[in-house]
Amino acid sequence: MKPWSDTTALVLAAGAGRRLGGVPKCLVRVNGQTLLQRLLDALAEADVHDVRLIVGHHAEPIAAHVSALAPERRPVLLRNPEPGEEPADSLRVGLRSLTSMPSRLLVLLGDQPLLGAPQIQAALDAFDQRERGRHALVPMVNGQPGHPAVLDGLACALLRNQSGGLRAWRQRQPEAVALWNTSDEAHIRDLDTPEDLPRLAQATGWTVALPTAEALPRCGMDNG
Repeated sequence: MKPWSDTTALVLAAGAGRRLGGVPKCLVRVNGQTLLQRLLDALAEADVHDVRLIVGHHAEPIAAHVSALAPERRPVLLRNPEPGEEPADSLRVGLRSLTSMPSRLLVLLGDQPLLGAPQIQAALDAFDQRERGRHALVPMVNGQPGHPAVLDGLACALLRNQSGGLRAWRQRQPEAVALWNTSDEAHIRDLDTPEDLPRLAQATGWTVALPTAEALPRCGMDNG
């Protein structure tokens, strides 16, 4: 393996989804496909094939879902043994899995239904055009930070051993992070509560559904 690979993606999906009823948000179905399937397809379309999925509270049902995907779409599964409410620990788990630092690392969430290949590519293009000395890029929509964030190899090396993740680093060293202003709400739209599902369906015309009971055979054990 060369010391600096091109692009790697970390998908953070370790949360309990308590506000959504204690289900894995990445397994919410949109037009018959899970959000995770849609994201993996979008990454492949953007020519990102090194994908690592960090799981935690719902590790077993998510792993079962991943095992049923086509082999070329299956991400590497990584377990966060102590998932909390903040994604910083899961980010560190993902970064510590790297054996070499990528030149571009995407940090994505598993519950963003509008995020597709065009948004991923736009973030990568903005990162490639950033000012010299900026080691990370964060999309900003009307002043709200979104995803995917993009890190360079130096940012990956620093954040793999720092607490607080990108948010804390941005507060400590704002000059190291490029803020990319965009009007595309796909970068900040997520699914947190049951009310978010009918809102998404109404706005898009899509069929949106929670994971079925059959898809969650061991969620009760995972939620603790």
